[in-house]
Amino acid sequence: MNEAPYFAPYPRARSPVYSRWWLSGAALLSVLIVGGKLFLADLYEPRVMIVGMVGVLLLWLTVFLLRVLYVHFNQHFAHTYTETARQIQRAWWTRHRQQVALVEAVLVGPVCNSVESRMKLFTPDHQPPVAEKVDGGLAMRLRQLKGNGIAERERKLAMLLAMQWKGQHETSIALHPLRCYWQGTASAWAAFVEQMASSCPQVKLPEHPEPWQGLASLDVIIDQLQGAAADARILCAGCASLPPQANSRLPAGEAAVLWLLGTQGGVRFCRGEWFAAESEDLATVAERVLQQSELDKPAPACVSFAQPTIAELAALNWNIRPFVQDANFGALGSLEAMVVQTLAAAYAQTHGVPCAWLGNDPHHTLTLGVVKPDDSRT
Repeated sequence: MNEAPYFAPYPRARSPVYSRWWLSGAALLSVLIVGGKLFLADLYEPRVMIVGMVGVLLLWLTVFLLRVLYVHFNQHFAHTYTETARQIQRAWWTRHRQQVALVEAVLVGPVCNSVESRMKLFTPDHQPPVAEKVDGGLAMRLRQLKGNGIAERERKLAMLLAMQWKGQHETSIALHPLRCYWQGTASAWAAFVEQMASSCPQVKLPEHPEPWQGLASLDVIIDQLQGAAADARILCAGCASLPPQANSRLPAGEAAVLWLLGTQGGVRFCRGEWFAAESEDLATVAERVLQQSELDKPAPACVSFAQPTIAELAALNWNIRPFVQDANFGALGSLEAMVVQTLAAAYAQTHGVPCAWLGNDPHHTLTLGVVKPDDSRT
């Protein structure tokens, strides 16, 4: 679980009831005086009696002072404990609410190849593509890509992604990213690098990128970009072409996505939250997403793929149904989350409102998050 640190209240000592202490002291003094005259005057000298009475009173006073000191020390420790707990909680929430800017995004799929086409997915008159019959079942394919082999199509998808990125710029791209993440095969990455070297030789990409690990990678990226230079960039990309399966719930889909993340200059990705079905309630996680994003109510829209195995989604008070992307992309496997985050970013940028997203993850049952509009424009 990804809960904020919780600290139980410090056990408080009860303050002494001073009136009772003064009454008990007065009663003790009376007993000593009266008892000494009535019972001890014939047995002890007056000097011995006085010393004994003073000793008993000093013992009472010592106990009283220790009781007062205990309460004062308890209050001091409780105050220190409470302030330290608050500082730890504030630091946790400060880090937990850190964000990163999506400076640029590219999404290539059966229904979108440009920034404009992404937004058409949310219009009432949008018609999803029709799946085609291929060997092995149904599939949703990019018509401009030829070939039936999955590895071949993924390489062509990666090359198309590079060309689409170049096509979004009127001038040549110059970039040396701090890190590069890739969701997909090594051969597809090699094709992407090769095409970028041809189309944009001023973009310097490593031979071996870091594997994209979903929310875990996004956390690392946000950490690294905190306090980084304004021109610091991290590149995240991936592509997938799934093989058709006869009994699959969805047609096999294919898509490619690219993010250029920085410190400012685009819609804001929050860290996101994860849901583990065996250890936490989904409504609790959803509430923490809103706290993380500093929202007092759910975002107006939530982009996702259907999650039929998660029954708790039916009771979640998020606007999910109108923005489910199954019919537009088909099954995308591990690329699902990056696609929905890209579409949520497009929605937030166009409408100027937060947009939520739900997606799969390599390490968790489900991940949730919010994309917020670019705060530098407000």
